[in-house]
Amino acid sequence: MLISIDSRTFLLSKINKIRNQNSVLRNSKLKNVVILSENLGPQKFLSDLIFSIEQNNLAEITYNFLKSDVHLLNSGFYSPLWKYLKPKNKEKVILRLDGIGIDNLQKKEDKVKFDLSNLIDKSAFLIYQSNFCRNCFLDFFKSLPNGKIIVNGAKEVLTVQKYGYKLLNKIRSRYKEKFFTLAGRFSSRKRIEDVINQFNDADIGNLVVLSDVPEKLRYKNHRIIYLGMVDPDTARYIISKSMALIHFDRYDWCPNLVIGAIYDRVPVICSNFGGTPEITRNNGLIIKEFPENLPHNLEGIDYVKKANFPCELFKEIIFEIKLNGINIPINNVYDLNDTAKEYVKTASKLDV
Repeated sequence: MLISIDSRTFLLSKINKIRNQNSVLRNSKLKNVVILSENLGPQKFLSDLIFSIEQNNLAEITYNFLKSDVHLLNSGFYSPLWKYLKPKNKEKVILRLDGIGIDNLQKKEDKVKFDLSNLIDKSAFLIYQSNFCRNCFLDFFKSLPNGKIIVNGAKEVLTVQKYGYKLLNKIRSRYKEKFFTLAGRFSSRKRIEDVINQFNDADIGNLVVLSDVPEKLRYKNHRIIYLGMVDPDTARYIISKSMALIHFDRYDWCPNLVIGAIYDRVPVICSNFGGTPEITRNNGLIIKEFPENLPHNLEGIDYVKKANFPCELFKEIIFEIKLNGINIPINNVYDLNDTAKEYVKTASKLDV
């Protein structure tokens, strides 16, 4: 079976394949990879997915959708061509919905709905990252093509750049082995600032922040280290050495940070709304700050957007971990090879 993907994703997957086979290239930062948006979540995942499909000989991959049996389209990263293209046979198009569009609904509802509807109308089958993601899309659009949930997966990080080792040495020179990690874009939704404030206000532990926190908001606190935004593999390496990853996003779909942490057997501390607790399950601690019956729709999202951070509850749980550690067996790792098999299995059902 021949599966086509976005040409930039195809090129990035080829670059990563070459880089993976060459130790010198693995430890270098290629400018063209930056241009191809390697650090963008959907692009990073898709590139890794293609690598796994080819490595396991599950299917052949091309950028030429005119010759392929099935085309894999992604709502979070796709060629502008698909805004205008009318595929001859939409029965051969699978659309992966990652939730990025819905995040902006309240700001640009008409445009977002038009863009998403445009992609959905060109597709025969939908892939959701989580049950939460599916419920939100079904609530918003009411009627959608057939689809299924395929949770993201992570691959083993074979080689870490020297930069990653230097960062870890910097951390260990101050904290030794005991520190929490906090990562992601600095935005209100991800509540990076809220979490940092709790660590600054009370001695509940050591925190390593992998986020683009503005300089004016960085506390001069010995218990907090700011590393800025680093590449995904370096961030994952640092997270893998921590006591736990704190991912307190108000609502997320299927964060690669969480998938990677669980794959590396690092417990996740998260809130109880969105796709993150659904993925975390018994692989971490889910802080119950929101009502259990909060609906998975725009109403529920609007509710959590307005909610205050649960300061005392959060501090109590983190301080308990600082004192006694966190001993949680990780039983449900999300292997990218299994994810790749699910994608190809889904595509094969369209290739008839």
